[in-house]
Amino acid sequence: MKSRLRMLALTTAAILATGCATVDMTEMAIPSAAKAEAPAERNIVLRAASKLYAAFRSKGFVAKTSRKKMQSAASVLLNGLEERDLTSDANYASRNLPRAVVIEDISYATQYVRQTADAAEIYFDMSEGKKKLREELTELEQALLSSREAAASFEEVVGSENAALRTLNVQIERLKTVTDNFGKRVRDQAAAEMAARRRENS
Repeated sequence: MKSRLRMLALTTAAILATGCATVDMTEMAIPSAAKAEAPAERNIVLRAASKLYAAFRSKGFVAKTSRKKMQSAASVLLNGLEERDLTSDANYASRNLPRAVVIEDISYATQYVRQTADAAEIYFDMSEGKKKLREELTELEQALLSSREAAASFEEVVGSENAALRTLNVQIERLKTVTDNFGKRVRDQAAAEMAARRRENS
């Protein structure tokens, strides 16, 4: 009888130990999965675009323009503003920095533009038309205009044929393309919502 009770106690303890291990593994697995999904869900676009704008302002690549004015100008940019109209009033070129320093600054700016374009492309593909992207579009427009203003300032110093500047302009074109994609989706979603409201009211 005692041996049977001892066996039952050992079996129960083993089951409880297995259950605890299972719970611990589950609790460990959930945060890992959440971390894996976080970049897509927690707006890598907003983070990247805001970091670009803050970095460009702190380095003096762009003027400290109000957000409202910047967004208004960005909307014009996406509708065909010519490059000659994008001259920055940040006065970066007038600082008479050594050419080597300017080229370093161009490379620095290129990193931010590339990261923002990467983030936007990934987020756009993962959203698959399900998310409303108006806030992201606003931040991307601001980042795009900041990038174009910075490029205009750099060009005054190094000229349009500089290799580092050409690399920056390639990344700016990437950013413009993906920003256009965000804009199209926002417009399409707005049109669909308006059509749905009209059907409801008819």
